[in-house]
Amino acid sequence: MNNTIIRELNLEDKEAFLKAMQHSQSLHHPWVTPPLTSHEFDDYWQRFQQPNQKSYLACDDLGQIVGVFNISEMVRGAFQNAFIGFYGVKDYSGKGFMNAGLKLVQKKVFEELALHRLEANIQPENTRSIQLVKNNGFRYEGFSPRYLKIHGEWRGHEHWAITAEDYIRDTPDIEQKDYVDIVPYNSEWSKLAEAEIDKLKSVFPPNSILDIQHVGSTAIIGLSAKPILDIQIAVHSLDEMKLMAVPILQKLGYDYWDSNPDPKRMFFVKGMPPYGEKRTHHVHIFEHHSDHWRNKLIFRDYLRVHADLAQEYEQLKLKLAHDHVYDREKYTDEKLSFVNRVLQLAKKQ
Repeated sequence: MNNTIIRELNLEDKEAFLKAMQHSQSLHHPWVTPPLTSHEFDDYWQRFQQPNQKSYLACDDLGQIVGVFNISEMVRGAFQNAFIGFYGVKDYSGKGFMNAGLKLVQKKVFEELALHRLEANIQPENTRSIQLVKNNGFRYEGFSPRYLKIHGEWRGHEHWAITAEDYIRDTPDIEQKDYVDIVPYNSEWSKLAEAEIDKLKSVFPPNSILDIQHVGSTAIIGLSAKPILDIQIAVHSLDEMKLMAVPILQKLGYDYWDSNPDPKRMFFVKGMPPYGEKRTHHVHIFEHHSDHWRNKLIFRDYLRVHADLAQEYEQLKLKLAHDHVYDREKYTDEKLSFVNRVLQLAKKQ
């Protein structure tokens, strides 16, 4: 693939722009209606001379237009928001130019324009555009029927958004803030967990939660731990919960790990940088019959009554936290052999 650059639209781009759009009508229909005539381009150009509008061309290293990204309705003050629209050029479709271009546009939006939020509104059948924004950190925020008029018809659109925090979350500076930290046992952990459990019960619909438990090291008296309260929720159906849990838990300050590779759980974090200063809570949602649900309870309960193994586990965690202070995945992976040994001992009994 050629290198991709982005630059602002110029009046001198008129001929090349119209040629690219006319050639790409089959790609754009029925999703968008770019300018196709000289008069339409003139109106389009005038619109993007306004201070709250930007039009960026994505170009290859030969200067050919490969895509268009429009930033519109920029709002300042307390909101700091804008909308993004985009469309590719037929001969360059499927070659990665739009993905590269969107990354460059995000850099413009969050670093140069200093906006806080960017929203894309996409028809649900436009799966390629949805996949593009999803691959670049946008989160699904809902659906509005009859939202925009396209080709003379009011069409429903999905709302996908990314914030400045989402944009920087995988940068080295942020990753180093989310380090592994083991602290001495705190007798307040159980009280704080119970208070959080009460909150969780209050926001979910009646009968949607089968059971809810405080698990992990903070649930074992006397054990040093990362100061993060792990709470697991048992439900009838994970598919049903995926329709309701994300907006419910977002209202309590949790962020959903939508790239979680394990299809048998949903995982939420509160306080994780850059959304907060430090992790304070994890919520795990499992189906009630899953091994995940049972094993976490078995592990917790076995260590509660076997002080020697709890002490061994504490020493292992202290060592791994020292060795992998900035690598949570490595820290977790290297505990697995100990966890599996405890589970085998417990199941024998």
